[in-house]
This record gives sequence, C-alpha cells and structure tokens, in this order.
Amino acid sequence: MKRVLVIFSNFILILAAVACVMGAIISAFSFTVDVRPVFWCWFAAALALSVFTTLGRGKALLIMMLPALALLLWKLPDIMFGAKWVVSFITGEFNVWIDVPFLFPEATPGASAQSYFFAAAGVCLAFPLSFSICLRRSALLVIVITIPLVLLTFVLTIYQPNLWYILGLLAVILTLMISGAMHPDDFEKRGAAVFPALALALVLLVATYILTMTDNSRRGDLIGFIDDRIRYIGVQAGFTRGGYGAGWPEIRSEVWQFDTDYVRISSAGARVVTGQKILDVRASQAGTYYLKGYSMQQFDGRAWHGNPESQREDEEIWLMCAASDITKLHNLVNGNNGAPTVNMSVSRVGDKSGLTYLPYYIYGLDDYYFSSAFWNFPPDTRPEATSAKNPYSVGFVQLDDSLTEVFTALPQNIVEEFLSDNIDTMRQLAGRIYRSNTRVEDSTAEALRKLAIDAGIDPYAERAAIADSVAAYISSAARYNLSPIPIPINEDFALFFLQRSRQGYCIHFATTATLMLRALDVPARFTTGFVVKVPEGKEDEYISVTDRDAHAWVEVFYDDIGWVPLEVTPSTPASGIPAPRPQYVPSGNTDNFNDLYDDDYYPGRRPNPGAGVSPPPTSAAPESSAQQDTEQPGPAKWPAVVWITILSVSACVILLALREYSTRKNREKRFSQEDANEAVICMWRYVSRLLRREPAPDDIEDLALKAKFSQHIISGSERSAMLDYAMMLRGEIYGERRLPGRLWLKYIRLC
Repeated sequence: MKRVLVIFSNFILILAAVACVMGAIISAFSFTVDVRPVFWCWFAAALALSVFTTLGRGKALLIMMLPALALLLWKLPDIMFGAKWVVSFITGEFNVWIDVPFLFPEATPGASAQSYFFAAAGVCLAFPLSFSICLRRSALLVIVITIPLVLLTFVLTIYQPNLWYILGLLAVILTLMISGAMHPDDFEKRGAAVFPALALALVLLVATYILTMTDNSRRGDLIGFIDDRIRYIGVQAGFTRGGYGAGWPEIRSEVWQFDTDYVRISSAGARVVTGQKILDVRASQAGTYYLKGYSMQQFDGRAWHGNPESQREDEEIWLMCAASDITKLHNLVNGNNGAPTVNMSVSRVGDKSGLTYLPYYIYGLDDYYFSSAFWNFPPDTRPEATSAKNPYSVGFVQLDDSLTEVFTALPQNIVEEFLSDNIDTMRQLAGRIYRSNTRVEDSTAEALRKLAIDAGIDPYAERAAIADSVAAYISSAARYNLSPIPIPINEDFALFFLQRSRQGYCIHFATTATLMLRALDVPARFTTGFVVKVPEGKEDEYISVTDRDAHAWVEVFYDDIGWVPLEVTPSTPASGIPAPRPQYVPSGNTDNFNDLYDDDYYPGRRPNPGAGVSPPPTSAAPESSAQQDTEQPGPAKWPAVVWITILSVSACVILLALREYSTRKNREKRFSQEDANEAVICMWRYVSRLLRREPAPDDIEDLALKAKFSQHIISGSERSAMLDYAMMLRGEIYGERRLPGRLWLKYIRLC
C-alpha cells in the first residue's frame, strides 16, 4: 500500500509540473492547441514514468525512452512543423527588441502541428522531471529544469502566462521541499509525505495571498517600471535595441512594408524609425498632405485585423469618387475663391506593401487604378496591381476646411441637382457601414462613453461636433511619446491609455479615438499612410518620404458625404506643422504630463518633441466649460500583489534551496576527504553546531581532541564512529522538532 501511495504521489507531481510549464508557455503566447488529446498524452507519459521509475529505478527510466523515441519518430514531420512555428513566433518576438536571430521566418501556423509539438515537448520534459522527483526527490533539480522554460514568458511584458500555472508549479516545488524537510533521512517516507506536504504548500500560498494587501500597488505600473529598467540596462550594455514591444511598423528584415493583416496596438511598444526612404513625392504646391494607404475596421481589444469581405473594393472607390464630387462642386460654385488644385507624382522607392498611396479628394487618376488596384486596401496578387504605374500621377483638391463644412456650405438646390444620386446611393450603403464600424466591446463602450460625457462631450450632438470634440479630447488627454510601454495583456487598451499610461504615438491616439467615437455611436475606422510636407520653394521637386513620416489617423463616416479624415494626434513643436486652432480642453489636470512620467520612470527616453509626425487636428472643436474631473485612477488589480508575492517567494525559495544544496555538498565533501583527522575535525564542528550549548559525550569529545591536538592518526573505525554519531544526533534533533523547526534547521541554520 505504501508503494502504491508513493507511485501515485510521483504521478501527481510529474503531471502537475509538466502541465504547468507547458500551460504557462501556451497561455502566455496564445498558441493554438487542442487541449484534451495533448493533456491525455501527458497523463499517459506521467503515469507510465511514475510506475516504472518508482519500481525499476534508473534502468526502467532508460527503457521507457525507447517507446517514447518510437512515438516521436512516428509523428516527427508534424512535430517538426509545429516546432518551427513555435520557435519562429518566440524568436520573432524576442527579435523585436534584442539581437537574437529570427529563426524559421517561413514557418506557418497550424493547430494540429502545434498540438503535436506541445504533446511531444511535454513527454520529453517528463523524463528529467521523473528523474528529479522519483529518483532524487530534489526540488532544486525541478527548479533548474522548469524555471528557465517559464522565464521565457516573463521576458516580454506583453506576454504573461496564466497565473494558475505559475502557482501550480510553485506548489510542486514547495511540496518537494516540505516533504524533504519532514523526512530528511528517509527517502521512502518523503514519497509518502507528498500529500500532507502538498496540502501545507497550498495552505501557505493561500495564506500569503489572503494576508497580503491587494490595494497597495498596481500591477501594470510595477511590471512596466521593472521591465523598463531591465531594458534600459540592456540598452546601456549594448545588447538590446533602443525600444521594446512589437514596434510599429513591424520590421524584421531590410524590406519595409506596412502590415495590412494584423496591426498590434496594445503590444506595439516603441515606434520603429530607421530613416529608410519609402516614397519620392513631387507636388505642384507647398503644403502638408495626407497620403492614405489602407483602413481597418476590426479591433479585437489589442490589435487591428485585416479587412473583412464586407469592405468591398468597388464601394470604397465609389465612396472616394463621391467625396471628390463634393470638392469639385465646391470649386464650381465658388469659382476663383474655391480650393486650390494640386498635381502630385508618387514613386514607390523602398515600400514593398504594394499599396497605392493617394491623397484625399482626387479629381484625376488613370482609369487603370479605378479598375485594378485597391485604394483603401492592399492590392490583390495580380502582378500588374503592385508593379505597374510607378511612378503614378494624380490631381486633387486641397481643402483648408473639413469636407463636412464644405458640404454644409453648398446651396441646397445645387446639392439636390448635382449630388442627389450620390446621396441616395450613400444612404443605401450607410446601414452596412454603420454596423461594421460601430463595433466595440460592451464594457469598453460603457466606460468610454462615461469618460466622454464626464469630459463635456454631448453624445446627442451632431456627428461632426462629436467627432471634433473627441479629437480635441483625445489629443489633449495624453502625451506624445515615441517609446511608450506596451499595454499589459489583461488591461483594456483604451482605458489603460487614457487613465494609466497617458502616453503614446499616432496608433495609440487613433485607436483610442476610433473606439470612443464608436462608443458614442459614430461610425469610425483606423487609417494609416504617410503625412508629407512639401516646403516653400520645393514645389515640383521630389521630396523624400521616410518611415519617420508613417502616420495613423481616424476616418469618420457621414451619411451624405462618405469617409472624412480626422486627425487626433497632438502636434509637436518641432514637427514643422502649423499649430492647430484653439481646441477643446478636457476637464481635469492635464497641464504637465512630465510630472506623471519623469526621467526616473523612463530613464534616457524622454520624448523628443521633434521626433516622428504629429499633425494638428484638421478641425477645431468648441471650447467646453465642463470642470468635472475625468482623471479616474484605474482600480487596483489584484494580480499585482500576487505577482509580487510569487516572484519574491520564488526568489527566496530558489536562493535558500541553492544555499542548502551547496552547504550539504560541501559538508559531504569535507566528511569524505582523505585526511581522516581533518574529516573528524569537520564532523566535530558540525556536531557542535547541532548541540549548540549542550555537552557532547566524552568519547566523542576525546576523539575530536585527539584528531586536532595529538599525533595520533584517526583510524577508519574512529572516523565511522564520529560520522554515525553526527547523523544520529541530526536525526534525533529533527525528530524532536515540528515542521517549522525542521525547515529552520535545514534552510536557515543549514544543519
């Protein structure tokens, strides 16, 4: 019965350790795994290894490797396919901020292949764990085997494992340590003591959590600060790049391109600026021009995804032409007082995105682009859509006012005569566009709507007024910074940005504004491209556009007009862009963001006012007298203290285990040295530590004195007598003490 209990305890520990380590990696990086068959594979491996290793010891463990190897070879192609993707994904994330090779860039994800890989990885991990648990009962070996794998998930702030897997692994380690302290000299009893030790470990973990205050710190601030310090040291040491996070735009090679399928926002981190030339642009008139590349409407809470089929190319091109019709009619009505027209030539130099970058309100473009190339979206795989017409030329109207103001100023009879067909078609499209571009999580929408109302934004006002007010509020609510911290994975992006981090660059401002507009029932979408400034005296000359000029803004849909651009990112003093007109200022103290994030928090990375592109909003919003406080600190998150506790306890446990292991090995080495006299003297010192102030038996004391002060050579029997007494004394002292006393003796006094 005792042997069965030992086997069962070994099985529980092996399975728990494997599941917690693999689960931590899977949950942190969000790999796609079919959990049920993978778990049963781990279950079978842990059961077989615990039975055979407990009964047959080391030989059985070696024999078990043969069937495991056969199974691995049977599914080797699938396992390797999944391994390549896992390694590619992890090294790709590390490659963003540290100079490690990006392995297997051609790898593609596959759910079944990932399941095969993690099943095989768990089985392989079970073998060293079986040796550590069944044959050595060593918490230190388990730590050495498992902790490096789990630490992979802690290196990047944006990837964090499920808390319960970390707690489970910690419980396994504590269980081994406690069972070893309960029966230090009896290997078999350690196995039988696993269950009371496990119960005690769980009680200790629960008590630690309950007794620790959960509202004295914030997890995001603490982890962000620690992460920033670590990476700052890395930058100073010269082995990391200046930023961290996924970056925007994401660059993992010398080829520059926008990611049109998946744009990370929460995990973006620092802005990527290489200075690489992307476009050559020539314009007939000086000014600042927005060249649109593509728009995205699906946001999953952390990233924008590629456009669904509901956004059709023909409709997008028609909407573009409808907006241009308004500007042409405006010029027709106003004659010489109309908006100026500009001719522009664009040459794709370093961009491999295959996008056609066009300004707003075009009036002249080759029919080729209207028939075979996307305007808002990445072009399809037709060769001519990505390679032909480079450079290409386009004419457009440059408006000083927003398109909504231009449309409102047109005489009603002129609108009805010339634009009635456009308006009818626009209203037919409005329902589907509205449904697709007002989607936002209910909890996020409710919180953002409350923030907007508290800031004095009227949710029942005209759509243009709401858009202008949101743009002014968002641009004033945070500080422009090219190196913000990534948003923690369990935080709501928009709320964390507005209430906690309060810093970022264009993609953060544009995403937050898009979500707030949607929360207020205004159709909006995320748009990216370039902002090009043609200075005076450089008309009709090619201007180099670099990746520094990449930018993101918002587009708002109006029923009778179409998509209208809206700038929401604050301007920077040295950007060269004229300052905006007086803007709406949200209530609350937003005067000095430098006080919120000083040099101590962001060492060496203060925002550079002249860096990047940060144009002013395109239209001004009315000032508001609302004085309600909108700076609502986010609630303290309970995982903060749990993470602090786990890290602190883990560090203490590891250090104490390493210290005890080193001391024990040194003691055994001294006891077994060739010089018998020196060995007996070392044993006497150990006995004195155990006895403290109590006297030792006379024969033992005489033996120690003889070894130290006389010329007598200690015999083997005398040496054995001293060693037997030391071990007997240790067993008696441990037996007289309760568990806390045993732990104190073993890990603190090192007896």
